Amino acid sequence: MLPKQPIVIKTLIEATINQAIVGPVVSYFLFPVGQYFGMSGMLSALPSYQEMFFGICFAAVFNGFMFYWAHRTFHSKPLYATFHKQHHEYSGPISISAEYANPLEQVLANQIPSIGGALIFGRHPLVLFVWVFLRAQETYEAHSGYCFKNTIFDYLGLAHADDATHHDFHHSVNQGNFGIIYMDWLFGTMDGYCAAGYQEGYIAKKFPEIKKN
Repeated sequence: MLPKQPIVIKTLIEATINQAIVGPVVSYFLFPVGQYFGMSGMLSALPSYQEMFFGICFAAVFNGFMFYWAHRTFHSKPLYATFHKQHHEYSGPISISAEYANPLEQVLANQIPSIGGALIFGRHPLVLFVWVFLRAQETYEAHSGYCFKNTIFDYLGLAHADDATHHDFHHSVNQGNFGIIYMDWLFGTMDGYCAAGYQEGYIAKKFPEIKKN
């Protein structure tokens, strides 16, 4: 069921502020960081496949580590009510709820973790653009409320079915599952999700009307 209309309107307003104002300001101040670490210009030769691969891998690892700890920190008592509670107004997230965040959280937990790795890696801007596209697609699907397990998208490696149920559990019970799955496993913050039966068990409990073939 879709959330009440007022929160959708608030989300669109928040997304506009974060993407049209906060994002460009953050990019303006972080661009010199990329230059410092050797990021080439827009008109330079295209990066090699090897450079693209390792650049995106580094960006993914950096994002996984930084987002986990930033998100977990925003769940601490001193910060949750002031900053992160807003995002959890969606107990059942939809894709645009990924954008429903306080501007400070948007900068520290979303924007800097997302682009920081590509900037520090300091290579061609195309690495950054491709990574940001992949990261946005992942987070919108993780918030979508849909699990594309065993679909053509999943078989082609284009779906993030595990991330979708993993993060849906986080919004449903508002505990654990703070980031990418391996980070929660490493730091012991997915016990509730595992107790619920991991992906298959969680889906079965949340949607008992779904029968296995």
